[in-house]
Amino acid sequence: MGQIHKSRIIEQLTGELATYPKSLRRIAMYVIDNPAEFGMDSIRDSASLIGVSTNSLVRLAKKLGFETYHQFRAPFREALTASASSGDAGQWIGELYERGGKERARADAATSVMGNVTDALRQTDADSIALAADCILEAKKVFLVATRGPYALVHYFYHVGRIALPNLVIAPRHANAPVDEILTADENDVVLAISSMPYSRETIDACEMARKKGAKLILMSDSAANSLPLTPYITLVSPVSTPHYFESYVGFFALLEWLLTVLVERGGEDVQQRIQMFNDLRSDANLYWKM
Repeated sequence: MGQIHKSRIIEQLTGELATYPKSLRRIAMYVIDNPAEFGMDSIRDSASLIGVSTNSLVRLAKKLGFETYHQFRAPFREALTASASSGDAGQWIGELYERGGKERARADAATSVMGNVTDALRQTDADSIALAADCILEAKKVFLVATRGPYALVHYFYHVGRIALPNLVIAPRHANAPVDEILTADENDVVLAISSMPYSRETIDACEMARKKGAKLILMSDSAANSLPLTPYITLVSPVSTPHYFESYVGFFALLEWLLTVLVERGGEDVQQRIQMFNDLRSDANLYWKM
């Protein structure tokens, strides 16, 4: 079949998902949402985790045009190797694993961080980021919605982005729930929401209300299959997998930094002047400590 990249398989699975029978749809959603685990595990382990037969996995492989299951899984294994072994980084991580003990946690963290950032940036196309930037620049208000773990992400985006963009609003603010802020949203507004499994009900409720009011929804999620009933205008995906006991948000940070860069580039002279004004005001107010 020739060399094929993991992202092309995920794109095909996502596009054909609705046409698959139930068992194949379950497998496809698992592969889309857990590419690292799929690349590492045996066919029996994957079948057990998904709750299907090994024959079903083989059947999906053939439906995608692969002669064998191993050909189907190979690009996912190759992506794992590539994302954590570029240049000296791969050698350094290998040395940490060889040392074992307390160094193994550092090696696991490095592999996870590099893999998640690489996958987030690789799987997101530049057109989606550019479209998200244009929507934000044209909006009357941009509501930044997240609760629990991802809440820190929207605060970061607000802290940096408000220098260039006066239309950013954090939801929730103070003692409010996210829906309290969204009550005034309309078709001239954008909601940038961040949520990953397990999805926060408060975030989803706010997104549903925003959609009903006609606002455009930009959803940052860990799932391209996106089982959430939100029909986002744009979906930006990052894996959150980690060998530890919590989600990893470094991929989301990478996407937000990319989006901020494009916002400044596409914002033109007005945005540049606003950034300069903020910097001048901070300097005049002596806000930064100097040695």
